[in-house]
Amino acid sequence: MSLQEELQMSTLPAPGIQVMLQLMLTREAVVRVQERLFEAHGLTIQQYNVLRIVRGGPTKGHPIYEIERRMIYRFANVTRLVDRLEAQGLLKRVADAKDRRVSRVVISPKGKRLMERLDEPVQAMATQLTSCCDEQECLAMSNWLERLREHCQRQEGLHEALAGAIN
Repeated sequence: MSLQEELQMSTLPAPGIQVMLQLMLTREAVVRVQERLFEAHGLTIQQYNVLRIVRGGPTKGHPIYEIERRMIYRFANVTRLVDRLEAQGLLKRVADAKDRRVSRVVISPKGKRLMERLDEPVQAMATQLTSCCDEQECLAMSNWLERLREHCQRQEGLHEALAGAIN
């Protein structure tokens, strides 16, 4: 379905707005598929994200602030997510050997087993969702999105400038 049909627009906006709308709609479409997969395993997307970060981290674990820095969905309350995952036995906190004021988060054996069970379905999901493109197209799109994201990150003060122009 075209952007114009999906959003029931009488006319298409400028190309830059079209790109932003397409990105938002695509994110929502991908998230809906991810939610169904992770919910079937008793997780939210944010919880999976925390488990992914911790599993891929150092054996001594990550402090909470480092997990938060690496989150894809940064609006999540990481401390609360870790608390829930710890209550499920998927993560555990351990005291930092050098600074007892800091606790590090490590994945538990139960958490590792869950993530190993999810590896194949997550890969299959990614393969299926991108099956409309060949490998070169996927790589080109990934590179383009990275370039766009880096450019957006350099625009940090843009919203203040735009807000000032409106007033």
